[in-house]
Amino acid sequence: MVPAPENQDFEPVIEVRDLSKVYKVYSHPLDVFKEVLTKKTLHREFWALKNVSLSLRRGEVVGIMGRNGAGKSTLLKVIAGTLSPTSGIARVRGKVSAILELGTGFHPEVSGRENIFMGGMCVGMSREEVERKIDSIIAFSELAHVIDQPFKTYSSGMQGRLTFAVASAIEPDILIVDEALGVGDALFQEKCFRRIREMTSSGATVLVVSHSISTIFEICSRAVLMHHGGILADGLPRKVGYEYERLLASENYGVAPKMTSGEIGSTCQAGAEKPEGAKVLEIAFINEDGVSVSDIWVGREYTIRLQIACYEDFPSLNVGFRLQRPNGEAMYATSTTLQNADISGRKQSLLVVDFKWRCNLGCGTYVLGCGVGERNGTIQSRLFHFLVDHKTINIVGAGKFSGLVDLGATYAGSHLEQFPEKPLL
Repeated sequence: MVPAPENQDFEPVIEVRDLSKVYKVYSHPLDVFKEVLTKKTLHREFWALKNVSLSLRRGEVVGIMGRNGAGKSTLLKVIAGTLSPTSGIARVRGKVSAILELGTGFHPEVSGRENIFMGGMCVGMSREEVERKIDSIIAFSELAHVIDQPFKTYSSGMQGRLTFAVASAIEPDILIVDEALGVGDALFQEKCFRRIREMTSSGATVLVVSHSISTIFEICSRAVLMHHGGILADGLPRKVGYEYERLLASENYGVAPKMTSGEIGSTCQAGAEKPEGAKVLEIAFINEDGVSVSDIWVGREYTIRLQIACYEDFPSLNVGFRLQRPNGEAMYATSTTLQNADISGRKQSLLVVDFKWRCNLGCGTYVLGCGVGERNGTIQSRLFHFLVDHKTINIVGAGKFSGLVDLGATYAGSHLEQFPEKPLL
């Protein structure tokens, strides 16, 4: 890790350039000594990182996603300074606090209180600073009732609470978190999200690794997809999430499905590849008058109509759609397989699939997408094409609820009961 010049405010707070990390992998431990003695190569090279370049600006929250072994944790360790690269550079500007694994700097045999001091000093605080902040750290972790018990008696969620509370207490310029937000209950995770938002509003930069796409969508302003030690995509979390889905589908079905973003035409243009399988041509919301609309009213019924071009004969297809919030979070999705509807397609035919839908979502803007694949029993065996960000719809009107979804609660009446003899607390 190379410190960046402090007097150049225009530079990124984190800059990674042509970064590579290679490990020598031996089939047997003795091969290390045999290689030294015989001068023969007895190892193979594993490139955990290969020519990675990345820069982060002040106040960004960047999420890194990817499969196991993609190089995510290795990248964080190099940036945090706990691992040296084989080649390339990683420059950072400012105070760094890193949670690379649960219990970093903590000892299992001593109490949580004592570990706050050890962990705090590991992330750069002095003992006097820890003493000033220990009450707020304990309060944030919500572990006052067990703070004097040995750390080894804590659950993984409790260990995650204390680790995050200590790491974020130093008010770092850069916070690096590797999967630590995946532990703990939902309420504490939301508390961590609020702390991250507070830090970034003050100018801190956050770099977080998570296998949870919803977490990336929730807190990140930017996302990076890593694969085989390199960067596959970098941009808006929703867009990078689509690429991740495509990658997972490719590994699951053995071939990468076609992905189209935005409006598409119903015919192939000259020079385009020959169509095969099946392809989504159009998706529309049809109101009760049979008109395609983009403004959807709360409480009204609509037909969601998908048009699918079939280029082969298919005894069974799976067709579905998804509504997302602009940040990428899926609010609702369904398919013919989930609906247990068996549909087929004929070569050179247009398949029209209708879903009836009553709008019970809250007001706002939503992104619409859909896909088509081949069905085998109760599962989708192949994914041919998915259409993302095809169009946006606006849900308007006033329902008898607030929030993101109407669960249909209705007032069922009220009555009075005798006041209990024991006073209510």
